Amino acid sequence: MHLPTLIITTIALNVLLAGVMFIIYQVRRSQKSFLTWSLACAVFAIAVMLTSMRAIVDDQPWLTVFMADLCIIFAPLLALHGLRQYQVQGPVSLKLVALVMSYSALPLVYLYTSPLHAQTLTAVITAAIYLFAAAYMLTIRQAPALSRNVLFLLFLLHGGLMLGMAGMLFQNLGATQYVTVEPILKLILITHLLLTTGTVTLFPVFAFAMSERRLLEIVNFDELTQLYNRRAFFERGSMLLAKNRVLRRPFCVLMLDLDHFKEINDNYGHAAGDACLQEVAKIIRESVRDNDVAARIGGEEFALALSDVDRNQAELLSYRLCQRISQQVFAYEDQAIELTVSIGGIFSISSRRELSDLLNAADSALYEAKASGRNQFKFA
Repeated sequence: MHLPTLIITTIALNVLLAGVMFIIYQVRRSQKSFLTWSLACAVFAIAVMLTSMRAIVDDQPWLTVFMADLCIIFAPLLALHGLRQYQVQGPVSLKLVALVMSYSALPLVYLYTSPLHAQTLTAVITAAIYLFAAAYMLTIRQAPALSRNVLFLLFLLHGGLMLGMAGMLFQNLGATQYVTVEPILKLILITHLLLTTGTVTLFPVFAFAMSERRLLEIVNFDELTQLYNRRAFFERGSMLLAKNRVLRRPFCVLMLDLDHFKEINDNYGHAAGDACLQEVAKIIRESVRDNDVAARIGGEEFALALSDVDRNQAELLSYRLCQRISQQVFAYEDQAIELTVSIGGIFSISSRRELSDLLNAADSALYEAKASGRNQFKFA
């Protein structure tokens, strides 16, 4: 491929991608990451432009070497900063970006009159940035696995490419004059063109996929306890009930209510009450199976839909929950809080009753447990 054509294509593509990101930012002003990614594409276009000027302007190394190499380092740093902004969903310190740019500029000040040395250092730094970005992608657990893994692979390839370039340049450090290796430059530009296109195109996909997941979490999960909320309990519990009905398997609904919870809020404060709810939710989460549905359906009320359990198993689970919660001392700001729960349950085999009816029956059994002294379970 003709080198000037390749350079022009690279510049044009990055300018186009910068424009697309900026348009998305105009639509979604709250997402600063798109502005950062737009700037990253624009900075890389400037870097390619300045680098390509070396053959034309050979008496301005501060511009075609020093500034060009700083832009080459700055572009992936901005891309990484944009990822951090999107994950945090709020202001992110520029300390990391400023630190890397400062430590990169210092040696480049002394090396910019020797383009080969400067380019070797720049390749090593950018390789480290891309490899760090690849490792960072693996920490974003809330991101969809496919987009996260693809971006990880692309960043990894970027890092490997720059390490390969650094190795080839390092072999020529002993040369008396700088020689442009055009085939290597072509290979790097072609590879980078493909990788940049894939990476930057995936940024909006990655961002929108994370947004969709967050929306689903807001719709389906209780923010405080991270259990399902009331709406999700009826949706998923009804599906589980229907499946058990078709397969003629037993089904159980439990309702849990924290005893004297109002007194905890009054004596220790609402923050302490929230901490207790989180601890109880943790115990519930650890006690149920993956195919069961556990939810917080009210202030201090929890509900469980248990699939394919017999009465003995349901009673044993209820007993263990009462025991574990009553035996555990909840501590909040060095204050010990004793907590117990009452549980009501309903056991069903091939019943035509809807989930709401079963939940009402479990609620009635719950009030029986409270009337009988609390810290116990009753079944309807």
